[in-house]
Amino acid sequence: MNRVRGRIGLRCSGGRAIPGQLALGLLLTFVLASGCTSPSGADPAIFALNAEGEGNELSATVVGETAVIDVQSLTGIGSATVDLAAGAFPETMALRLNLKGLEQFRLTYDRTVISASVSSSDGGRVLQSMGSPGADEQPVASGSPFWMDIQIVADQGATHIPLDQGYFEITLPQDFIREGPRSFSFQWIDFYR
Repeated sequence: MNRVRGRIGLRCSGGRAIPGQLALGLLLTFVLASGCTSPSGADPAIFALNAEGEGNELSATVVGETAVIDVQSLTGIGSATVDLAAGAFPETMALRLNLKGLEQFRLTYDRTVISASVSSSDGGRVLQSMGSPGADEQPVASGSPFWMDIQIVADQGATHIPLDQGYFEITLPQDFIREGPRSFSFQWIDFYR
């Protein structure tokens, strides 16, 4: 078997060589810039993020039809508002809350409020309810279009609460995606104090 070893590089019109890392960077920039639309042909989502509370930070990543908003929270308590600033609403949206626990989570969009909690003493049991602002909430069952899939993602499979390392990943519900709100908010509390 013959092996060819070499270096990646380009030569510009003056005959000077462009180093391999720079050539690769230019190539990746061109490929990414030429493919910056979603598979459906719509422009990708761009979000305006606003975190409330000391030590809370948000970042958004959009890949294809999936958006992930990452939440870093030093105090474990906070809230955030997310606005779709431009582009098409994604087909899937998830929140990654880097917390040690999740005793309360509340998602608000349009006239819908969905609340969830992950038990720290009952094997991570998830309870969810939904309603309208100011109205009584009703339980939400798995399979409902209002159900949020909540997973504990941790290194080395250690999913006991409090999490030493890891996060709670919340896939936002089907109703949320169908509504495609231009703006929504969410609040979190890791542990009641």
